[in-house]
Amino acid sequence: MDRVLALTASELRLILRNRTVLISTVAIPLGLGLFIALTNQGDGGLGGASLVAMQLALVLGMGIYVTATQTIVARRQSLVLKRLRTSGISDGGLLVATIAPASVLALAQLVLFGIFDVVLGIAMPTSPLALVLALVGGLALVVTAALATTVVTTSAERAQITTLPLFFVMIGAAVALALIPLSGWFQAIGLVPGAAIGVLTNVAYGGAWSGALVPVAALVLWPLLFGVLARRRFRWDPRAV
Repeated sequence: MDRVLALTASELRLILRNRTVLISTVAIPLGLGLFIALTNQGDGGLGGASLVAMQLALVLGMGIYVTATQTIVARRQSLVLKRLRTSGISDGGLLVATIAPASVLALAQLVLFGIFDVVLGIAMPTSPLALVLALVGGLALVVTAALATTVVTTSAERAQITTLPLFFVMIGAAVALALIPLSGWFQAIGLVPGAAIGVLTNVAYGGAWSGALVPVAALVLWPLLFGVLARRRFRWDPRAV
């Protein structure tokens, strides 16, 4: 455990010293989230559920999913991961230490968003449990998705392309389903990765639990699928570019 914590602290320092990574991990999602909150005040702006869903999806998608994918691929291509496997740290502990810094920074951003939203007068959630489920499920989704995406990513630079499809799907689904109730054939959209973030955020702000069954089931299923894929196909050796 001490070695995992030491490696986590080392990875966090690397992120804080790398301006490019720091901007993409912290500055962009934080700036976008604050900008959206500031420009969507009044009757014509986004409601509390859709605003919080967008902030949550931005931080999870850009702050963790994209960053974790880039970090793991960069460490793999520079042979760092392969060397660290001989350090006595388990494979699981090694991956946790590599991903944890981005997750810690993302959670800090969400705390800042929460404070900022309160200052702007955005209503508090009536069902905080739903918001917690959205966060926990979203974390599981983006972490396992990052591990799975490294399978098809040959360089840290290419991660900016390979992560785009899921990132945009997650953002779009989260925001759309925070606004639109699921009914009829539209319930199928609840199976899309990230849809549960929007649905659960809507529930947190007064929506009904009745339409959340399919999205919540998908929120459990997608991390399992990504986890299985990563377990079977994850590579520790550098991939040919």
